[in-house]
Amino acid sequence: MRQNNYPKGSEWRKWDLHVHTPYSIVNHYKGKDNDEKWEKFLSDLENLPAEFKVLGINDYLFIDGYRKMLEYKEKGRLKNIELLLPVIEFRIEKFAGHKEFKKVNLHVIFSNELSPDIIQKQFLDAITNHFKLTPGINGTKWSGVISKESLEDFGKKIKESVPKDKLADYGSDLEEGFNNLCFDEDYILKHLENNTFLKDKYLIAIGKTEWESLAWNDQSIAIKKDIINKANVVFTSVKDIKDFEKAKAKLKEQNVNDLLLDCSDAHYNSDSQEKDRIGKCFTWIKADPTFEGLKQIIYEPEERVRIQENNPEYDFDKPTFSKIIITQPLEIFNGEKVKFNKTELPLNKNLITIIGGRGTGKSLLLNYIANTFKKPILAYQNKDKPVHFNESEHFAIEWQKSNTPQSEKITFNAKDKGVLDFIFIEQGKLKNISDYKILANEIKKVLKIDNLQFDENFDKEIKELLDDLKKLKEWFEYKNEKGEKINNRQFNESKKQEAENLLKTITTVDNRQKLEIYTSNIKSINNCENILSKLKDIKNRLENFKADINNSISNINTNIQKEKINDVSIPSVDFESQIVAIKSVEGKLITVIEEKKMKNSEIKKEFEKQGYKGDLETLLSNAEKYQKNIQEAEVKLKEIEEREKQLNERLQQRNNLADKLKEEYERQKKEIDNAWNNLLNNFSNEQRKVVSKILEKREISIEGEIYFNLKAFNEKLKEYLDLRTYKNLSEDIGINSVDDYWNFIKNTLKNFIEGKEKEKTKKELEDLFFNLQERKDYLYVIPKIKFMNKTLDQLSVGQRGTLYLLLQFATNTFSSPLIFDQPEDDLDNEFITLELVGLFKELKRYRQIIISTHNANLVVTADAEQVIVANNKDETLTYTSGSLENSEIINSVCKILEGGKDAFRKREKNTILKCNKDSPYA
Repeated sequence: MRQNNYPKGSEWRKWDLHVHTPYSIVNHYKGKDNDEKWEKFLSDLENLPAEFKVLGINDYLFIDGYRKMLEYKEKGRLKNIELLLPVIEFRIEKFAGHKEFKKVNLHVIFSNELSPDIIQKQFLDAITNHFKLTPGINGTKWSGVISKESLEDFGKKIKESVPKDKLADYGSDLEEGFNNLCFDEDYILKHLENNTFLKDKYLIAIGKTEWESLAWNDQSIAIKKDIINKANVVFTSVKDIKDFEKAKAKLKEQNVNDLLLDCSDAHYNSDSQEKDRIGKCFTWIKADPTFEGLKQIIYEPEERVRIQENNPEYDFDKPTFSKIIITQPLEIFNGEKVKFNKTELPLNKNLITIIGGRGTGKSLLLNYIANTFKKPILAYQNKDKPVHFNESEHFAIEWQKSNTPQSEKITFNAKDKGVLDFIFIEQGKLKNISDYKILANEIKKVLKIDNLQFDENFDKEIKELLDDLKKLKEWFEYKNEKGEKINNRQFNESKKQEAENLLKTITTVDNRQKLEIYTSNIKSINNCENILSKLKDIKNRLENFKADINNSISNINTNIQKEKINDVSIPSVDFESQIVAIKSVEGKLITVIEEKKMKNSEIKKEFEKQGYKGDLETLLSNAEKYQKNIQEAEVKLKEIEEREKQLNERLQQRNNLADKLKEEYERQKKEIDNAWNNLLNNFSNEQRKVVSKILEKREISIEGEIYFNLKAFNEKLKEYLDLRTYKNLSEDIGINSVDDYWNFIKNTLKNFIEGKEKEKTKKELEDLFFNLQERKDYLYVIPKIKFMNKTLDQLSVGQRGTLYLLLQFATNTFSSPLIFDQPEDDLDNEFITLELVGLFKELKRYRQIIISTHNANLVVTADAEQVIVANNKDETLTYTSGSLENSEIINSVCKILEGGKDAFRKREKNTILKCNKDSPYA
């Protein structure tokens, strides 16, 4: 391929196609003479804003101004202008003949490939020998070859026939000669069509202002429409954008050619206050600055033309891949010959298509890019022998963070890898997305709720609740080494009763009162000692906490001081008041213990004094023992009461988990509903229309659904239930729906855990309901999707892939780039032609789209801004690029892509989508 000056493809530039030169018959440029006029004119053009790249050099009847401009350009002037196009302007004869009538201006825009001499000899010389003169007031007649001298002579004769008091209304001799020189536009057009030198090297423009001035009446309406509809484009020169929009709307209303371009129609220097001055132009064209680039607006007017103040390239912010850089030839796979050649490939911000024959590396390039950013690649994986890319630092991707003139750029290389937010649809992925749950999870990603899951804190709460229940049950079931359930209520009530009875057996009427006091004192001593033990524990815990928390406070204060915040700090903790209080209580408890012991010592002396005949030590020891047993039993019974209360509360909480579980799954369901309902909220009205079109045309809707998989649930039940008793599993225990499931947890599950049904289970049934790892296999929240009035389970594999693709477009339309490897492999041709082409044309404004393809429609009909041609020579892959208006690219498309020539023909006729009523984009 020859050297291409525009490898990045079609880009927005300002085109002013109607600029008169100082050689024009009518001009108002400043200067004492022609040289001064030309110098000021050229300086004006050279000082145009940088976005001006193409000028149409317009002259009435002559080519001299364009010829002069070429001479200046050859001498190094006008370096800021990339293309000059010759434009010849004529007055055509329809409606002409009187001074008060506006003459319609017809402009012929020639290709710059035609030299001034060719235009002169093949067109102007032929045309100017076939003209009509408008009769003057006195019927002045004149004939001759057209030149400036002959026109001046003709104008002079016309003015000589005018009353002297009317001469002030007339212009110069040259102007009046030109104003009364009219041509038959049919003859002009016929000559252009039939001349071999000129064929396909021109476009026709009609002046809108003059055309609009013609009256609409029964005699003229057909002629008026015929004139404008014969033209390729319509020229106007407006004061502002609002005037342009009104003019455009009027043409649409009149149902005529509305391909309207704003031009300066410059007759004045840029410092003039007149409307028709240099630099006053609002037309942006997205094309190479070539004549072929200009022709693209005929085929794709909506895509290629914008009338506005600022560069349309920056209308929408979007991150993009901006360049592929391969600094030296590199092997793509370790140990294989195929390699990338050294290259630097700039990337367009809109639709990029990579084409090439089999084995030329079009898909390989996309997969290598995806691998650079850790995207999954199915096309280059083999289950038995995975293929690994040679991840080289010599392959780099430049990333532009936003769509602004001075946007920050980052470069990532394949060795270091990186993480970027873009969508990669690998070859064959759409066909592989068929499983209900897999597609549901993919759609969660699309809705940006892929992190939606069971609440972690709630799951922790469930685990803690079940753990508490387990510990409580184990506590009640605990046995000592004698095999006694010492935490059993009945056991401790029996123990207390036995001690009370024994205590009665050792008391008589004489010693009962003293023993009661004695045992009461023992009870008090035991209680005080128990309190002292607990106070000691509290005091230790406070000391430890104080040391720990003060260490943390000290660290925070140090960090605060580092920030030079010197007037604040967090005070340390001392618990001094609590420690003082504890010591005070300890002292009083010790006093109580000593007093009680002293009283018991006195009681013992009284027994001795009264001459107690029995074994006093045994009596008091037994009294102390029995009282201690009574007290221990009472303490234990109180603890049992607390534990039973805790157990009942936990059991009730477990039974109430049904409602809380339901609430949690409803929350997840609502998140999906909200994600879908809020889909359009962050978009502009224009963007919202695009998304609505995608969703509504295919009747796509999504809502959250709590999905209870009864089949999976029954498979799990087999592990838990005695199959001799429960043969029909869930049906036998009354669970056939998600509502049954909630009711079972609330009202029935307890019978299988603590009740009579427990013996019919093989494992703890509560695990099946409350263990997330068990539950997630049969109970989950999914997006319930409808596509063309069908639910997901009713869709074919192809329809599921199409649905996934449309949702990717609708939900990620205005954010990250999309890389799509060979869409036609996964989608039928009807969908590509009727929908995907139209989708790409709309979405590329809002996001960068990069595809590899062998489908001509996705390249030509979608009006790709950049075409990258992949080649393989001796296992070395090379890539060249350009726009659809580039002749080398056109040849490659026609050669490589089946139906390429037909696609170009259809595009030129502009019939594919407009004629297809079934297309939602028609």
